[in-house]
Amino acid sequence: MMLFNLIKKDILIVKKYVLIMLVAAVLIPPFMLWRAPEYTGVLGFMLSVIFCVFMLLQYVSLKEYQFPKAATLLCATPFSRNMIVLSKYIFCIANFVACCIIYAIETLVIPGLGTVDMTLFLLMFLVTSIFIGVYLPVQYKLGYEKTKFAFVVVIMASPFILPQLMKMENVNLDFLSMFSPLLVCGSVLLFSCIVLIVSVILSMKFYGETDLA
Repeated sequence: MMLFNLIKKDILIVKKYVLIMLVAAVLIPPFMLWRAPEYTGVLGFMLSVIFCVFMLLQYVSLKEYQFPKAATLLCATPFSRNMIVLSKYIFCIANFVACCIIYAIETLVIPGLGTVDMTLFLLMFLVTSIFIGVYLPVQYKLGYEKTKFAFVVVIMASPFILPQLMKMENVNLDFLSMFSPLLVCGSVLLFSCIVLIVSVILSMKFYGETDLA
């Protein structure tokens, strides 16, 4: 229940932007299907996750940076620093799941987006895990001010970098067909969870050492 209250706190912080992010999650896949039909809805889904998850996390971090005394007061309550850190990760994953649900519904309404592909969801979960798995510990270690531009780079560059990566002809993943799809998906999920667990431990360590006075 206490962890839920912390997640609810983050949701309330970004409540003015939740509707905008939901609209973006709905509109980005069909827009990218129109602009880049050769990638069906894959590119649109990836961009919607990057935009929604990372932008909402960025806004929460910004508000916490603007009101540093709020963190001090929060830590003075029964909420531990570890719970505060963990809630941030769950908040990001919840946003990712929301993007997946929205995209799955859209595939039922817009045939051109293709069908729901769990492999795509797991691959994007891996990308999301790696990004927040690196960014959050660095942010807790160095502070928001020194890491905020990382988000700007990701948001601005992703619409240009992702299409180029998808055009790369020298990337051959055919060897994955040698393994069971269940094994591949399970391995991706396991690796994603390991990245998140290690990241959470590091973030807890760094935040525990932070002077909130």
